[in-house]
Amino acid sequence: MHRTTRIKITELNPHLMCALCGGYFIDATTIVECLHSFCKTCIVRYLETNKYCPMCDVQVHKTRPLLSIRSDKTLQDIVYKLVPGLFKDEMKRRRDFYATYPVAEVPLGSQEERGEVAERDQGTVPEDEIVSLSIEFHRDPRYGLGAQVRTGSPGMDWEPRNGLGAQVWTGTPGMDWEPRYGMGAQVEVLYEDEPLKEYYTLMDIAYIYPWRK
Repeated sequence: MHRTTRIKITELNPHLMCALCGGYFIDATTIVECLHSFCKTCIVRYLETNKYCPMCDVQVHKTRPLLSIRSDKTLQDIVYKLVPGLFKDEMKRRRDFYATYPVAEVPLGSQEERGEVAERDQGTVPEDEIVSLSIEFHRDPRYGLGAQVRTGSPGMDWEPRNGLGAQVWTGTPGMDWEPRYGMGAQVEVLYEDEPLKEYYTLMDIAYIYPWRK
């Protein structure tokens, strides 16, 4: 069996951070010629006076470099999901900007550009989200006795029993699976008949499986 290795967010930073400003990507934008990515405002400002990628020196467009960059929503979604609080802080920064400068031109496009999207609406689970769940005995010849975890997904018969933070691990001692339910030392936590990794947080489960508040 392959052993799963957990990595720290700092190990992924080279893939999540802009080489121009040193911060996490905001409005991630990619140069189509070389696929290097930057914050939108950073690369647009850079290309005003340069026509080469700041990382690899590949020539962008000779006369109109902005034609060679594309918004990378997939990358931006990954960054928001991996960096707790980043989306929330960015939305607040945008709202504060337009509140401070009411004469500034307000984008007519998406609500996200104006900072009016909540984390949950964007598909990001807030790190301080309280998750309600129920735990039930589960008998299956493949696994033996386990603990079946259910969350409040639509159409699911459930009863909230615990209010836990989204960052809590399913395998953390603080959840007290064993003494609370009289189970022995061998306890396996399942979701929809699928064994959960002991290092999963409730936030991980909310992303991997259908979950609604």
